[in-house]
Amino acid sequence: MELLTAQHIEFSINGRFILKDISFSLHSGRVIVLLGKNGSGKSLLLKIIAGLVRDFKGDVLLGDISVNSIKGVYPAGIKPLLAYVFQKGGLFDSMSVYENVAFGLHRIGFNESEISLRVMDSLEKVGLKGNETKFPSELSGGMQKRVGIARAISMEPDVILFDDPTAGLDPILSDSIADLILDVTRNSGRSAIVVTNDADVALKLADEVALLFDGNFVFFGDKEEFFYGNNEYALQFINGLENGPIDLF
Repeated sequence: MELLTAQHIEFSINGRFILKDISFSLHSGRVIVLLGKNGSGKSLLLKIIAGLVRDFKGDVLLGDISVNSIKGVYPAGIKPLLAYVFQKGGLFDSMSVYENVAFGLHRIGFNESEISLRVMDSLEKVGLKGNETKFPSELSGGMQKRVGIARAISMEPDVILFDDPTAGLDPILSDSIADLILDVTRNSGRSAIVVTNDADVALKLADEVALLFDGNFVFFGDKEEFFYGNNEYALQFINGLENGPIDLF
């Protein structure tokens, strides 16, 4: 079942196209990992899908609902179809961990009892039980990312969008966050799109891989084909080769 469909997405600045005719579908229970060099438009595409950027051509459908028809990512009184996990967690510095996770739930209109149950359950799932009263400044970078994930899963969305969730983490923490993402998405029946430049994370998480270069997908397909096939773009990206079809500069 198609949960999300991007249709002919285009985005330009002063006549320069950042994204050109991007189309794809995300199916139920699947994880797409979006790869590309820095500045290729990966995070921009994710923000378009989330409804955070509106001035683009084309459309994004969540089921049969256009994101352009949704006023805000978490409309008051409506269960969100998707949730967005920002690169650094996107936490409010003046709010406690509990308040950060509860923020979207208040907007939906849950009562305090339901909010408390969802917050505590989500924090337990991400391994942060007992940290409810701490503030973001008291947390490590990895813990802040976990709070962001807890906030997303508390909303019980169909799709979660992750913007470079392992950026700035050492390999051990990166692997831990990747395991957590796997647990709260595919292993829990949710779908996800994950932006990253970490090939190890992509190999662990992806069902499908999309490689973005020069505004287009130069590869979109199964993980095995990307990592073990002979696509010249994939080979250059995976092996970090200076010479190849991708202009690194």
